[in-house]
Amino acid sequence: MTSFHITDCADYDTFARSWHPHSLDRDDVSLATARDRGLITEDETRLFWQLLGQLASNELLFRVPEWLAEEKVGFVEGGTPTVFVGRIERETDKAILVVESAAARPLAKLAHRIHHLEEALETLSDADPERRTWLAQRLETARREFEQREDVTGLREGWLPKSQLRTVIRRV
Repeated sequence: MTSFHITDCADYDTFARSWHPHSLDRDDVSLATARDRGLITEDETRLFWQLLGQLASNELLFRVPEWLAEEKVGFVEGGTPTVFVGRIERETDKAILVVESAAARPLAKLAHRIHHLEEALETLSDADPERRTWLAQRLETARREFEQREDVTGLREGWLPKSQLRTVIRRV
């Protein structure tokens, strides 16, 4: 049985190491050193970490090779995405069926917006009820967009070979 590994990440450092395995393949390379050397893209890594925080418990973040993404997505303007979120519906010895998939980058941008709106609401004083209402409405709209995932490219329904899944991560 061909298997694939799902990495469970409870903290940012574990996620960063899992997300950049080739850059951080040695245990003696710290995240600080990797950042200083430009081995990891901190902004992108944080975006995907925030995305993981918004996913449902049964959703995964996964990366596939470009050829497989092109086959399962087809041509899209700006390049074929290779990082997706989705849910595994079924599994065989050699493949998984991913459903409700969506390209991760647009969702990561929405998750980032949600994160900042939540922070703003937490730090806002009660003396400004109009701003609180405005922020709460924006947060509700962003959450709704995230849940609906309209206009976000996804994989065509179909099986993905386990041997081609490069990174599969969920946040615990």
